[in-house]
Amino acid sequence: MPRPLHTRFAMLATVLVLTNAHAAQDADAADDGGRVVAVSLSSGGMAQVRRVFSVDGNQTLHVQAPLRDVDDWLKSLVVRDPAGTVAGMSLDGPAPLEETFRTLPFDAQDMAALPDLAQALAGTRVRASSGGRNVEGVILGVERPAQGPTPAGEAAEPAARLSVLTAPGRIDLLRLGPDATLEILDDAMRERLTRAATVTGLGTAQHARNLAIALEGTGAREVVLDHLVAAPVWKTSHRLVLQDDGKARLQSWAVVENATGEDWRDVELTLTTGAPVMYRQALYEHTWHERPVLGIETGAAEPPRRDDSAERPMAEASAASGQLMLNRAARVAAAPAPAPPPPMAAGSAGAAPAEEGATAASYRLPRPVTLAAGGTLAIPFVDAEVAGSRIAVFQADRGQRHPVAGVMLQNDTGVTLPPGILTVYDPDGAHAGDAALAAVPPSESRLALFAEDRKVEVTAETRPQEDITDVRIADGVLQATRVQRLNTQYRVKGAPDAARELLIEVPRRPGWQARSDALSGETATHWRLRQHLDAGAQAEIALVQERQQAQTLALLDADADVLMRWSGAAADDATRERLRELADLRRELAGAEQAVQRADGDLERAQANQARVRDNLAAVPADSTLGQRYVKMLADEEDRIAGLAEARDAAAAKATAMREMLGSALAKPAS
Repeated sequence: MPRPLHTRFAMLATVLVLTNAHAAQDADAADDGGRVVAVSLSSGGMAQVRRVFSVDGNQTLHVQAPLRDVDDWLKSLVVRDPAGTVAGMSLDGPAPLEETFRTLPFDAQDMAALPDLAQALAGTRVRASSGGRNVEGVILGVERPAQGPTPAGEAAEPAARLSVLTAPGRIDLLRLGPDATLEILDDAMRERLTRAATVTGLGTAQHARNLAIALEGTGAREVVLDHLVAAPVWKTSHRLVLQDDGKARLQSWAVVENATGEDWRDVELTLTTGAPVMYRQALYEHTWHERPVLGIETGAAEPPRRDDSAERPMAEASAASGQLMLNRAARVAAAPAPAPPPPMAAGSAGAAPAEEGATAASYRLPRPVTLAAGGTLAIPFVDAEVAGSRIAVFQADRGQRHPVAGVMLQNDTGVTLPPGILTVYDPDGAHAGDAALAAVPPSESRLALFAEDRKVEVTAETRPQEDITDVRIADGVLQATRVQRLNTQYRVKGAPDAARELLIEVPRRPGWQARSDALSGETATHWRLRQHLDAGAQAEIALVQERQQAQTLALLDADADVLMRWSGAAADDATRERLRELADLRRELAGAEQAVQRADGDLERAQANQARVRDNLAAVPADSTLGQRYVKMLADEEDRIAGLAEARDAAAAKATAMREMLGSALAKPAS
């Protein structure tokens, strides 16, 4: 990065003015574009350029920026002025010609001919002269006589005539000859016409914009500009030279390209590496708020989800592993043979030779191609017979009751088929629908779904289920296996007039497994069930999705009811009896602890009553009848407190004993 300047600086943040006018450079303007003194190239494909300008007092800096770099200038420009501030920056807009003529009564074509311009300036006060004659007034219009042959057979030169309303209210006609002149007397219109002429003259230099940066400061000084532009990524090549002493010499070379559009002379160059985030924003373009468009409802079916991955067979169940595995479908009815494709038209172009590379496929067209500039060419590059069986696909996550008609397309061409739109025709040549085809590697298959099959209906009903399959106790912790199941029943009503091969796609759940007699395969995202349907047939397909979850419970903290519930789920009698024993001990412990709490409450209330009696005794004479009564009550309460304390100690001892018994029972190893 260029070395920072230790001066106060002003950053262009809000004072950016875009104007259609091309500002003329003032006498105090610096128009040399500054000196490029430093460039920092980033591995992210950006160049930070530092320019230095010598200025004196208030001055305007002028820099020609390529049009492609204007967005980056507006995004990144920073001005460092040691004795001044930035007043603003102006530049022509993205479409100066269009913006300039938007509010004018004439366009650029009208300015090419005086009669056209005069016609467009109707209502403007002018002074016109032609053929030695002068008129002054308001333009009413221009009359253009029709061309036609003269009596001698020669073509007459057309002469437009200008109609002017003069001051006395008279209408004068002035023939506009080759020496005609037109002077605009309206100051505002004359200024607008001058601006239009200036912008029109700049129309040939639309590849660049003049940036005018106004500075307000005092004294002679150097002003620094930093900005970013797009640049080629610089490259590195290393050389390592090994030596006999176990050391080596390394040379690293950088490949740098200057794509800034201007020369570098004695530039300080910095190369940076890393992974910076780089954005480009269309700051220089007009931005309009887009209103939503209300669509027209049609009868077309909702586009189905595209098939993006290959199907693979389900793993066979393994009885030895004891784990739940996905079952391969026991029986899958054979699909009917696809109808032969319609014959290719005579004289159709042959397939292009193809080659499958490590990461790409290439097709070489067999013939030279001729195409005019601006033209379009359509030419075949694959012409092969491939396997494609019709199928009805019910996508459970689509939310529809009808499946989608499709083709299971197998790529037998030996080379990857590129992705794209697929237009499907029926065997009789009628258009059946369109499909979105993902890339298909050689020998793989993809579903191409092209229309809703409204003759087939599929409904689904799902019931959740949860079971405890294993309960064990170890080190005072209950360990259980919980099995969650989703039992889904698909009811299918087939087409009344033809058989169907039905494929049901069910979204895969992370951590879940599937079981079904109809399970035939899986993709990266879905399970697939297959069912053959005869014409008018109905069928039911069952699918079980399940997953196992381990659950633990600290038995010392579990109450008796929880322990009894878990005893009912125990897998063996020994665990069941032990949980019931623990539940009894936990219930007795809970009763002992409740007895301690009751004793504590009774003792607190007795002590509070004793304090009340003592306060009452202090308020009356001790030898009075009431005083003697309070003395007796104190003695009785003291005896009661002693008994309560003894009962509380007994309850606490029992609770401690029960806690120790529960701990011993938990520590006992499983039988």
